[in-house]
Amino acid sequence: MRHIIIAMVILSLIPVVAAEDASGGHEQSEQHAGEGYAGESPLLTYRHGTIRGDLIYTIGDSRYSGRLHPNATYAVNLSIDLPEGARVEFARLYTYWTWSYIGSDGTYPDMLVTFDGTEIDPDQTFTDRKGIAPYDYPAGTYCYDVTGHIESGGAHTAVVENAATDFKKFSMNGIGLLVLYNDPDGDEIRYWIKEGCDIIYASEEVGITAEEATTEFVFEGDVHQGDVADDVAGAILTTVVASGDKGENTLTFNEETYRGVYAGDPYPDLAIDERDVREHLVTRDNTVQIRDEGDFMAPSNAFLVVSYGSHQPPSESTPGFGSLLTILMITVSIIVIRRVS
Repeated sequence: MRHIIIAMVILSLIPVVAAEDASGGHEQSEQHAGEGYAGESPLLTYRHGTIRGDLIYTIGDSRYSGRLHPNATYAVNLSIDLPEGARVEFARLYTYWTWSYIGSDGTYPDMLVTFDGTEIDPDQTFTDRKGIAPYDYPAGTYCYDVTGHIESGGAHTAVVENAATDFKKFSMNGIGLLVLYNDPDGDEIRYWIKEGCDIIYASEEVGITAEEATTEFVFEGDVHQGDVADDVAGAILTTVVASGDKGENTLTFNEETYRGVYAGDPYPDLAIDERDVREHLVTRDNTVQIRDEGDFMAPSNAFLVVSYGSHQPPSESTPGFGSLLTILMITVSIIVIRRVS
């Protein structure tokens, strides 16, 4: 009987290890589609975790493409500078597109994307559209895993081609490259990566209020233990919003409100805001709201990086800790079996 009980304990531990190892897995070619100008499609978590290193996001020399006719291409040069000895954990490419149509009808683009000359396919696609005539033209964020193409930083080129064989056209708001790297000499950080496309527009014409035209999402999980002043050295929130150029919008992080955030920086078709939110962190489930107040825009990415400096983040998220504990318990169980047999 003792042997059976001990064996059951050992078997019950194995799925826990598997679940920890599989937590970063994602389904391929997953599609997310919204419809309407209300904030009905909150950004979703691609990945979050703890690492010694940092996160880099760049749009390179992105600019608005104008209308891309069939066979037309749009190229962006992207450069990543990593510290000496750093190792890339994963890399993510984002194509932000808009105004896709054929004739007077909205449609989805036939888009061919290459990264450093190699054709790549998205593993996540996010789209949204007005939902009613006229000009019911969709926009979207397509997401690509390019980890295998980036080893140690350097210069890279992404090219988008309109591969339509008919008269479909679309435009590019820009391209973004995100790299998370491990640096043995860096700080401990906890990171969250959000992806999506949620067109929001407060407009009397379509009957959408500013309260309805609000994208809300949560950075789920614990940020720190104890006093934030002792545990957290810094916290940077980066949000990427396509078409935010009028400043008629509001960003809220927990209880703190920032007005007129998205005003066409770095250019009118892709607004990027980066700010220190350390003083406004809560211990768990930090909440963000992006509200349109007559601008017309599409929140597409959000990254939260909490730095602990020389402090160690909560132990339950330390990489490998769960596996080591499980191995130790299995070893002890084997010793017990031998002694009782």
